[in-house]
Amino acid sequence: MKCYAFLGIQGSGKGTQAEKLSKELGYQHINIGDLFRHHIKEETDIGLRVRDIIHRGELVNDELVFKVIRQSIDPQAQGIVFDGFPRTIPQAQHLMDNFELIWVFYLDLPEEIAVERISARRICKDCHQNYNLKTQPPKIADNCDLCGGELIIRRDDSPEGIHKRFLEFYEQTRPLQAFFEEQNVLSVIEADHGIEDIFELIMAEIRSIKQEA
Repeated sequence: MKCYAFLGIQGSGKGTQAEKLSKELGYQHINIGDLFRHHIKEETDIGLRVRDIIHRGELVNDELVFKVIRQSIDPQAQGIVFDGFPRTIPQAQHLMDNFELIWVFYLDLPEEIAVERISARRICKDCHQNYNLKTQPPKIADNCDLCGGELIIRRDDSPEGIHKRFLEFYEQTRPLQAFFEEQNVLSVIEADHGIEDIFELIMAEIRSIKQEA
């Protein structure tokens, strides 16, 4: 199945841009973090395993990530936009081996700006819709536009959680930039712009890729 993937430090806008691209192309949007949070909330077998791994402060192992992806794929989808996957070199190789990877977008953002963005993030405690008080605020303060649920700060958006995830990114995910550059399937997008401006840069890259194909 055809796919695109987004890489970038937390707060770089991967989720927002992946969702916009999936709607633009009619592709399925697969957000690994959201999938895990859903399983944890529903207390599925996978959710209980993931919860225990996270509570131990460890990364979810690759095989469990692959299993969740396999279960979530819509066989009728025209393609997939991955968000939060891959995060490690083995996951990147799995992506290359099992999907028709069209392109990878690395959203490049300075760490200090990423911290500002993350600090403004909120999530609905009921339907898990994401918001950002600066760039995507709710219509009514502290209330979800979709279901009216209370907006809360994700536990991993605490200062300690942010610092830990940045370390994991630099150790595990940053090397993927070089990996995909070697495969000639990566574009670096400056992410210190407005949402629509970034999306236009992404679409310009896609148009260029199609012309060269």
